[in-house]
Amino acid sequence: MSGHVHFLMIAKTLGLALSPAFDVYVHGIPAKDFDTATKLARNIPSLAEVGSLQLEFKYLARATGYTMLEEQVDRISDLTSLDFYPYVKLFSYTQLAKQVDEKYTNGLLPVQLSMHDGKVITSKITLGANGDSYYEYLLKQWLLSGKKDDKFRTRYITAVDGIMNKLLGKSTPNGLIFVGELVHGKLEPKMDHLVCFVPGMLALGYMNGMPEEHLTLAKQLMETCYQMYAQMEAKLAPEIVYFNMNESVEEDLLVSPNDAFNLLRPETVESLMILYRATKDETYREYGREIMKAFEKNCRLERGGYASIGNVAKGPIKIGFTKEMESFFIAETLKYLFLLFSNDSVLALDDIVFNTEAHPLPINKADI
Repeated sequence: MSGHVHFLMIAKTLGLALSPAFDVYVHGIPAKDFDTATKLARNIPSLAEVGSLQLEFKYLARATGYTMLEEQVDRISDLTSLDFYPYVKLFSYTQLAKQVDEKYTNGLLPVQLSMHDGKVITSKITLGANGDSYYEYLLKQWLLSGKKDDKFRTRYITAVDGIMNKLLGKSTPNGLIFVGELVHGKLEPKMDHLVCFVPGMLALGYMNGMPEEHLTLAKQLMETCYQMYAQMEAKLAPEIVYFNMNESVEEDLLVSPNDAFNLLRPETVESLMILYRATKDETYREYGREIMKAFEKNCRLERGGYASIGNVAKGPIKIGFTKEMESFFIAETLKYLFLLFSNDSVLALDDIVFNTEAHPLPINKADI
């Protein structure tokens, strides 16, 4: 963004220091933690962790000319897809591919992969914690390539079909559409606030030629995410909600006391910004304005900064659930609120792709 070569050199140094992490295991999937000094790797990575390195390393490869950085993350993309084409003969992935075909259809994958043999570890399928940005990056890798790398477009469409067919539910009594979690083949009506990136993802896809039904679902899920705020006493969303499926219960949203905290997360306002740019519906700006007012009322501290809330649902509002103001509040939440009320030309979505931490990366428009 600044054009200062110094920052590029720092990024290159870090990228090259992390590069050996992709060579620790024969399949190329890095461990969760990697010591750049000792080259020791440990802990099992999640799907989101191995599926959201690609934008950063691909852009770094393009900016520095170190193409191996892109090749390393492309290898991960192949392993975490439903394809596994180049690796079946080299490694024993035939059984893995069969397992995926039988259990994890429609482009949806479980949230854990073994760092030792690359096989999936039987676990839930979710677009929430540990799964979220894998799906987001399918679309964004296609966009970052200038819409030239169509394998990611295909994988994204397949995954959205899977979401529509496997993960959607409707609450009682008011029929809120939600994205649940698939556990042992059964849909659980649980939705993390993290999942509220999905309306924005679908709207961004629609802006780039995806079908109208994607935008329709985006609007439905956006309303659900807004209700996660509007129906709480603090007018701020809890970390996790459960959707009522029992006709004898009058409330659509159920919140456990352990999940009633708010960490100033960005996903809902991110989606509001993209939905507004896609539709020009002023409703989305109004929703964003309400959320910002709730942050100002409940979270802003006299000495400066903002604090998390311990309980947004019922009873006295507890300020300062944690001692930290998470960095994503400034880097993402406030940035997306600013963009929601800015002209479309400010960080235009035709020119840049936001990574999962809201850092803008310029789209490769060469030879488009």
